[in-house]
Amino acid sequence: MGEKSAKVLSILFHPLLLPAIGMLILLNSGSVLEYLPFQAKKIILLIVFVSTFVLPLTFVPFFIFQKIIKNVQMENNKERLIPFFVTTVLYFFCYYLLQRLGAPQTVSNFILAATSTVFVLFLVSFKWKISAHMAGVGGLTGALIAISFTLNVNLEYFIIAAIFVSGIVGFSRLKLESHKQYQIYSGWITGLLVSAIILFVF
Repeated sequence: MGEKSAKVLSILFHPLLLPAIGMLILLNSGSVLEYLPFQAKKIILLIVFVSTFVLPLTFVPFFIFQKIIKNVQMENNKERLIPFFVTTVLYFFCYYLLQRLGAPQTVSNFILAATSTVFVLFLVSFKWKISAHMAGVGGLTGALIAISFTLNVNLEYFIIAAIFVSGIVGFSRLKLESHKQYQIYSGWITGLLVSAIILFVF
């Protein structure tokens, strides 16, 4: 894998995109969620995409201008504190909005799992730096596993695809020298466990 390919993979599977990708999978997974009216699916996807991708992204120029972060890479753990906290608030706003609109509980809980994962990253960043990319794909993997049990639906192919994506994203982060191996593994395990626990408990 070349450096250019590694950068493309890091962008395609950026942590901020994964809630929307995961929601798209859930709404077309063969579960009861697939039978939601098309208009309801559009509203859910729009809320998730705007709240978990567009809004967090709009804060990036402000963070750079205020010298909260040096660049989008956020190379040390201290730089990550405020962005992760703001992202947690925006993700929770998405969860709250879905709850208020009466979205299916699985849909809301999926976003709650993503919110919890980002909040754990925020807490961890007080001491260490772990991979947010891997926490994202690990979280998606854990969420798919948990939902396959809770909804009693076969998501085998999606889970296998998520594990495969986890591998190539992890390799791309190592190729770009963005993380050490332990940061890759700890990020993935953190995302997997947090998402799975939230979705099993709630």
